[in-house]
Amino acid sequence: MRKKKTRIKFKKFIIIFIIILLAVLVFFLYRLIKVKNIYVKGNNLLKEYEIIELASLKDYPYLYQVNSKKVENDIKTNPLVKNVKIKKTLLGKITIIIEENRILYQDKDGKYALSNNEKIDLEKSLLGIPTLINDPDGLEEKLIQKMVVIDNDILQRISEIEYRPNDLDRERFMFYMSDGNYVYVTLSKMNLINSYNEIYPTLEGKKGILYLDSGNHFEIKNNN
Repeated sequence: MRKKKTRIKFKKFIIIFIIILLAVLVFFLYRLIKVKNIYVKGNNLLKEYEIIELASLKDYPYLYQVNSKKVENDIKTNPLVKNVKIKKTLLGKITIIIEENRILYQDKDGKYALSNNEKIDLEKSLLGIPTLINDPDGLEEKLIQKMVVIDNDILQRISEIEYRPNDLDRERFMFYMSDGNYVYVTLSKMNLINSYNEIYPTLEGKKGILYLDSGNHFEIKNNN
């Protein structure tokens, strides 16, 4: 019995020793692995090299030196970035998954309004982005909050936004559509603009003003 117990203890010791040895070996091997591949997904406005520079990965460091949380926070310093997630593999592959803030419009000063209420300058103008052509009288922050609900395909059909209050509603705006129509909408009914793609075919090619602010009726423009 004593011999059996001694053998069992010896076997356990060997197993534990091997496990510790393998763990140490894996640890040192891991410290020798460098970042080999960097993949960026989900980006639209930001370039891959810009994200890699923000992440401080352009020199392809050792994998153990890459702190995922720090990399995420560094990338988030760019106002265009809403969320970011980092995935690493033991083979040296890093995947950066980006979710960008939306650009909703360009103001009259040339700055682009983002869905997080920040404004940025861009080196070149963007196509398919509407322009806010006048001062919305202190309603710009609320305008941004409400415009977030607009679908991307509808947003691309809007060429200009004009603040057009009346006696009934000071939160009234006119959207100049790229097809030549005009749409009146209030901030409280901003979601109605998403029905424009369904409404447009019913207009049968006629041009005019769609009143989504009251009554949801269409007024045909005359030649003047």
